[in-house]
Amino acid sequence: MKKLLFYCFILFFSFTTNISKAQTEVTFYTSMGNFVARMYDTLQPITAGNFITLVNAKFYDGIIFHRVVHNFVIQGGDPTGTGNGGPGYTIPDEFDPLASNVQQALGMANAGPNTGGSQFYINLVNNVFLDPNYPVFGIVISNFSVVQSIGQVATNSADRPITDVVMDSVRVTLAGPLGMRETNLPAFQVDIFPNPIVDKMNIDFGQQFSKDNEYKIKISNILGDIVYTNSLDQKVTSIDISAWGHQGIYFVQIIDKHNNVLNKKIVL
Repeated sequence: MKKLLFYCFILFFSFTTNISKAQTEVTFYTSMGNFVARMYDTLQPITAGNFITLVNAKFYDGIIFHRVVHNFVIQGGDPTGTGNGGPGYTIPDEFDPLASNVQQALGMANAGPNTGGSQFYINLVNNVFLDPNYPVFGIVISNFSVVQSIGQVATNSADRPITDVVMDSVRVTLAGPLGMRETNLPAFQVDIFPNPIVDKMNIDFGQQFSKDNEYKIKISNILGDIVYTNSLDQKVTSIDISAWGHQGIYFVQIIDKHNNVLNKKIVL
């Protein structure tokens, strides 16, 4: 019996260690100091992947923390600064029992099921009563004291800081499974839409498409398994992915005959 418990412990330790390895790290450069958060790439690929995609697009640069509730959370990510804005789309909810609203954890703010977008909050204290209504996708691992200082600023009756606390920039500073930067080589621009993907993925080569070229597409999941590969032979291509059935982050590679490569992340 003791041996069985020992092996169970080893398996659990190996599992949790693998979760913590090579996860994307993001640095927040704010008007009150800098702090670092580690994303839950493996546990929450949709939510973490969406956040990383917005970070790589410099979406959060110049956005304020519009809501501060003492001994509860700080909240930001709304480009309008009102608490009502977002990126123009929503993502599906994603929950894992290992991702909880503990102190220092980052959660996805929402207005109900499957309404997350760009707004997020950071827990100033343990707020596990928020589970499982708010997906958690990362945790602050360095300089949490900066977050705590933001959590102590003076606010008005609507919990908005009297003096703006600004995210000057937010950047991926350690790339994990979802931290791969999208690459658009100057000679090879391709638009993949919509994102998040629903049922069909559309690929538009624009005016540069040439029937004399040979284009190949390869799509992989975050484990590196190839889920789709084919040749492309028209300017606008639509790929039916409704049968995949697995939500998450996927990596798209498009290669031409000159070995120009375009890398993109898509959310399914």
